[in-house]
Amino acid sequence: MRIKNKLKGRVICLFFMAAVLFSCNEESQTQKNNVSGNALGTTYHITYLGEEQDSVLQKIDSIVFAVNHGLSTYQKNSFITSFNLNNGDSWQDSTETKHFMNDIQHFVEMVSLSKRIANETSNAFDPSAKLLFDEYMRAKKSGEYMKDEAVNYALLHKGMHKVQFDEQGFPYKLDSFVQLNFNAIAKGYLVDLVADYLTAKGVNNYMVEVGGEMRLKGKNAEGKSWQVGINVPLLEAKATDFFKVLELENVALATSGNYQNFYKVDDEVIGHTLDPRTGKPVLSDLKSVSIMHKNCAVADAYATACMVLGLDESKKLISADSSLAAYFIYDNGKELKGEFVE
Repeated sequence: MRIKNKLKGRVICLFFMAAVLFSCNEESQTQKNNVSGNALGTTYHITYLGEEQDSVLQKIDSIVFAVNHGLSTYQKNSFITSFNLNNGDSWQDSTETKHFMNDIQHFVEMVSLSKRIANETSNAFDPSAKLLFDEYMRAKKSGEYMKDEAVNYALLHKGMHKVQFDEQGFPYKLDSFVQLNFNAIAKGYLVDLVADYLTAKGVNNYMVEVGGEMRLKGKNAEGKSWQVGINVPLLEAKATDFFKVLELENVALATSGNYQNFYKVDDEVIGHTLDPRTGKPVLSDLKSVSIMHKNCAVADAYATACMVLGLDESKKLISADSSLAAYFIYDNGKELKGEFVE
């Protein structure tokens, strides 16, 4: 992992947490290829150097399809939907059965990784709290507080320890009412799948970004570190306002914040981040966290966990794990401050 500090400067914003590519004054000898599209309800952008790979777009489409078919709670025929509803009817349809092995592979990977990270973060990251997330979205849409009875029910029927594997490696529930939602890790997981594909194709320099989460390898077209801008975590900030510009190589990065997507009830701000342990929305002095790790799925999950834990607990968490690094943006009561923790 290579990380360099760089003062806020003039950069070009390509997307939410942008990988910013400066134009080269000299003729580059390396071909730069760009691919973009839609995935997981957001957009993706890929830049890689070298000969154009004719199969990249087709392969990305197939990866996105497989991840959606396995992990999307919005698809009625997805594996996770069947698992959540305790319904195996999909596998009686031959057109669905052919996807089973791919679905189970992605699902098992997400459950296994989520169980590990839930344990490491004292359950601040917990995809088994889908019922709680659903109640939050219902309350937000209605402009009201979350209902205590719904929150208590959700808290009773959650916990990654309630999802186990049988002797054949197939998942099953100890509590049939538990439901899963991998939205806080799926984008990072998709980034890793695409990045691993490019690596397998012999691409040594690339930037893969999905909805702001990214993985970077090697150098950019100028032979320099990839430059990534972290947005100012204020509602009034422009998309081109960066609080920090990082220079990165051979690392994944995911950012999470708690300054957008909130709602109000009787002038009370209801934060977007939910603590799955208590069922309550979280508002704290921590406004944004960017996690760095070799895998984007891990960075994605830890970014969510840190927003739940708050600044002090998150700093302890990151300091205790040498595979992680973080850049925190927090409000000290007077102004926004930034801090690296490794």
